Amino acid sequence: MPHVILDGEVKLERVVGRLSREAQRWDRTVFKNEASWLRADGLAVLVEGVVIEHSRPLHPVAVISLKSGNTSVRLWRLAPVERTQAVQRWLASIAAELCRLEGRSLKTTNITKELWNDLGMNARSS
Repeated sequence: MPHVILDGEVKLERVVGRLSREAQRWDRTVFKNEASWLRADGLAVLVEGVVIEHSRPLHPVAVISLKSGNTSVRLWRLAPVERTQAVQRWLASIAAELCRLEGRSLKTTNITKELWNDLGMNARSS
């Protein structure tokens, strides 16, 4: 499952409504965040997106949650979607925006560097 872990915890209630809803182009793909909301239990933010590649829309949902002092951005397993490179780029773009909004840095990810390298997520120096 594609995921990004950011160093430190973001303020979940501040993230809701602050994520950009502007359409973004990446190669031949267009994607955007449609909506975001705080999960009913207050322990996560769900982000609904649309990713259009090859004239085919995909509707992924990302989960932003806190765990062990870090912030996780991953696909919501209850909304099955193809894990294409474009969907992974959308997920990485959410993480990059959290880095900018909340002053966090990339801790680890299983998304290939080519899909996030130009997004301004700086890896934590070891």
